[in-house]
Amino acid sequence: SRSMRMTKRLNFRMWRESDAGLLYSQDRGRGYAVYLNWKEPSSPDHAREIIRQRLQHSLCWMITFRDGSLAGCLEIRLQDHEIGFWISDSAKEGEYAQEILKTGAAHAFENLDLKELWSGFDPGDKRSEKLLADCGFIQGHWVIRENENREFRKTVMVCRKR
Repeated sequence: SRSMRMTKRLNFRMWRESDAGLLYSQDRGRGYAVYLNWKEPSSPDHAREIIRQRLQHSLCWMITFRDGSLAGCLEIRLQDHEIGFWISDSAKEGEYAQEILKTGAAHAFENLDLKELWSGFDPGDKRSEKLLADCGFIQGHWVIRENENREFRKTVMVCRKR
């Protein structure tokens, strides 16, 4: 199911082409796109193309605060049971990351019938490791992934449906 529940503080919705300017301004120079394996937008038109070609056709949600400003993005990849997200600078305080990850995992287990999820992070990133552990993920293994002609290593943690 592509529809996602709201939380008390956040709205989850599918991306629209009209979100291109916001995606471009938020991602520019921050590298959020790398975390979700899509190319960083080089212009608002390119951001619109990314939304049209990639984000609208996947389980990828734009996350906003109640006032409508961008809080982040969450994607669940059914083919490999992966969950990934990024949060805006304004969402880095207040445990928004934990709320986003827990909401996404609950959706995957309850609505998508997944039995397990995995998420990767850069080796040595203790903040991401703690976040995943706090959300019920346990240490798994590491993988080598390719993105935009670049190979990188990811530590993987796994969460199983309870």
